[in-house]
Amino acid sequence: MLQYLPRSSSAWLKKTSTLLLSCTLFAFAGWTSPADKTDGDFLQARLKLTHELDKQKHLNPLLRGLSAADLQMAQTAAIKYYKRRWSTVRERSRFVRFRMLNSLEQLNAPRSLQIIPVVESTYNPYALSHAGALGLWQLMPGTAKSLGIKSDRKFNGRRDIDRSTEAAVQYLLQLHDRFDNWPLAIAAYNLGPNGVSRRLRKSQWDIGDGLENMPVPTSTRAYVQHIIGLAALLDSGSLDFPEPVKTRALYLQAPVDINLLAKLSGMEKHDIFRFNPCLNQAQYFNRAVTIHVPEPSYIKIHSNISHAGPKFVQTRVRKGDSLWSIAKAHGASVELIRAMNGNTGDLLRIGQRLKIPANQLAKARPNENPLLPSNRRIRYKVRSGDSLWAIASRFGTTVKAIARVNSLARNSMIRAGDTLWVLAQVRPS
Repeated sequence: MLQYLPRSSSAWLKKTSTLLLSCTLFAFAGWTSPADKTDGDFLQARLKLTHELDKQKHLNPLLRGLSAADLQMAQTAAIKYYKRRWSTVRERSRFVRFRMLNSLEQLNAPRSLQIIPVVESTYNPYALSHAGALGLWQLMPGTAKSLGIKSDRKFNGRRDIDRSTEAAVQYLLQLHDRFDNWPLAIAAYNLGPNGVSRRLRKSQWDIGDGLENMPVPTSTRAYVQHIIGLAALLDSGSLDFPEPVKTRALYLQAPVDINLLAKLSGMEKHDIFRFNPCLNQAQYFNRAVTIHVPEPSYIKIHSNISHAGPKFVQTRVRKGDSLWSIAKAHGASVELIRAMNGNTGDLLRIGQRLKIPANQLAKARPNENPLLPSNRRIRYKVRSGDSLWAIASRFGTTVKAIARVNSLARNSMIRAGDTLWVLAQVRPS
């Protein structure tokens, strides 16, 4: 649950926010309290902070036009919420930020927009919200489709670093053109442009009126303040990102086992899927794939491609299957399949997965990206216009699965306000 500062325009809040931010920044920097320093040190740091705030307002487009009081309150709120989360953000950012910054530069967009994925997903490209938003930029299926992002069973565009960043940033630039300032553009990214426009018709707002007076819901106002606050803290050096890992594109012909390629190349377990979150599969049997790998490891990884053909695959037990029938279908012996699966017995369960030799790729099921959760049980509140098919598409599942877990018929009518359990797959929508 986010902790937000209450809306207030009182003189007391504006008068005390400077001292509160100063104390918080000292603590964030590792000082136990301002009392640990002399009065001269404290005053010098305070003057430095004021200078930084003035400099930020001129250099960073996201901060332009905002008052010192706005920036101070935004930074205080951001520090309060993200101080404990920042180490996680920093670690995740190493895998994706190189390509993200390249996209921002190519689009001539403010570099500080790199803060938005902190608030949206804590830099987790696999993040899936209860509403069905996915990826670093938490794009909804409909929004992604309107922005030209495509997904299929093998790749997910909303988890693609380049495509999702380009689409999200182009959308943000359009919102900025529409509302003519960044706080409203950021609010529209969270709430939707039509929602912001409706509220502005009822209550006009200008950047000089202060962030705490934006005519938007409390959660959206806090969302804007967190992004503005983090952007200011990043500019001042109170927060930083580590140097991102420079990556290079590598084309792989099928068939290829990406897990095996990473293992042969000495990469840390699953890191290749942290660099390539768009992959739904760990093996590609009949489709070439381009992945991104750390530039220092490029030559080594490239040299191992010829040795990275699939050695084993998985198959799922179906009704009527036996070890003998599976072995025959895949050109293997019962003894080998038994040994590859921990000396499994003759009794098989429908749906059980078995490891088998990669002799018959046409009949095989590719291994999945190991960072994809197999399912995530979500309590979903039906919205106006929803159908079981639309909900299933949003969460990458099926109408049959939703109907089964909620004890419904597949053609059941659902109404806005109903609640459903959804076993959400982080899959193409």
